[in-house]
Amino acid sequence: MKKNQFYEDSFSIPYVRILNSILAFLLKNKAKVKKIEFSERDKKKLKKTLSNGALIACNHPTDFDPPSLYCALRKLNLEFRIMTARDVMSRTPYIFRKLIQMGGCFSIDRTKLDRKSLSRSIEILSSKKNLIVFPEGRTHGQGGRLLEYQPGPIKIATLSSRKTKSSIKILPIAIYYSIIGDKDKIIQKRLEELEKILKIKADKGNDIDLRISQIVHLIIRKLEKQEGYQEPEKKYKKTTARWEWLASRIQKLCETSIKNIEIKLKIRLLEKDTLSSRVQKAREANDLIKNKKEKNANTKKILMLHSLSSLNFKNWKESHESIEEILAIFSKEIHRLMDKKHVIKTEKKCHFKLGKIIEVKNLKHSTPSSSKQHEKKLLNLLWKSTWQPLNELKQENSTIIK
Repeated sequence: MKKNQFYEDSFSIPYVRILNSILAFLLKNKAKVKKIEFSERDKKKLKKTLSNGALIACNHPTDFDPPSLYCALRKLNLEFRIMTARDVMSRTPYIFRKLIQMGGCFSIDRTKLDRKSLSRSIEILSSKKNLIVFPEGRTHGQGGRLLEYQPGPIKIATLSSRKTKSSIKILPIAIYYSIIGDKDKIIQKRLEELEKILKIKADKGNDIDLRISQIVHLIIRKLEKQEGYQEPEKKYKKTTARWEWLASRIQKLCETSIKNIEIKLKIRLLEKDTLSSRVQKAREANDLIKNKKEKNANTKKILMLHSLSSLNFKNWKESHESIEEILAIFSKEIHRLMDKKHVIKTEKKCHFKLGKIIEVKNLKHSTPSSSKQHEKKLLNLLWKSTWQPLNELKQENSTIIK
């Protein structure tokens, strides 16, 4: 990857059709996303809203969200551009990268202010075309959660509104995945598979909470050993205390691991850097390493950090879907430790739901302070306008455990 490289987009219908077919195949056969659902009401609203251009903001729990949304919108014959992480595009094989560029994708450098990407975004919205962004800025693997939104989309809409001297529409879209099939059997099968790998004597009479906490404990233990330390064993009678202990160990593990990588890759930090931005910087720095063995070893740790750094055990037992997500996250980690490929086996259905449209208007005679305040309010409104339909999808399509 060349430093500061910008990947440009185009929209060629023949290539878009080829890309759509490839993505649909990968979704069904690799990601096991067997069905994509939009209500008829939302389809009509989409066509009406996107006919004059809009900024589409979608949550981003998994790697499959962009292709799922791409296929859903192409089925409605809609045109759009997609803002895509530069490091993801740089790691994509050349031919497929060219194809996704011709399918409407352009790059964004997530480690700093990317002026080329900002300029391209404003150009798209100013010409009344549609732009898709993922304001969470990263995946996290937990579909019922919504991370804090990054300010970029509001900044893009505000600057586009200023340029065109007209309002810019932001359309929030929530995405959620539900399990297809006998959910109890699927969870049991996943538990048994992990217990077999970790050589845990399975006792099906045990509480599911205890079985999963044992799995999480042993995988964290292996990851701690990899970083050169080991937390002493502790026993807790209360489940909440046990999960708090596991969460604190994950926090320490992530902090230790990222510090080791930063020293190794000689990464300079800023005061404002969060754990998430530090992981992103590590990923960018590692992409520039030429030694394949060193690069692969670093990649494993960076992927572990990406997977665990935003993990939240709050409400993880509320549905079959949320339990399966926790098991999937730790299944990836144990397979990574064993140098084995993690194969997705759980078939899922992808659900989309539209949120309330937000209009960003050109504010005349506003001071920098009032503009900043206004943008903050809009960002909060955008987050709420995505959270509401996401919560509705969760209630409608997951099996809530009472």
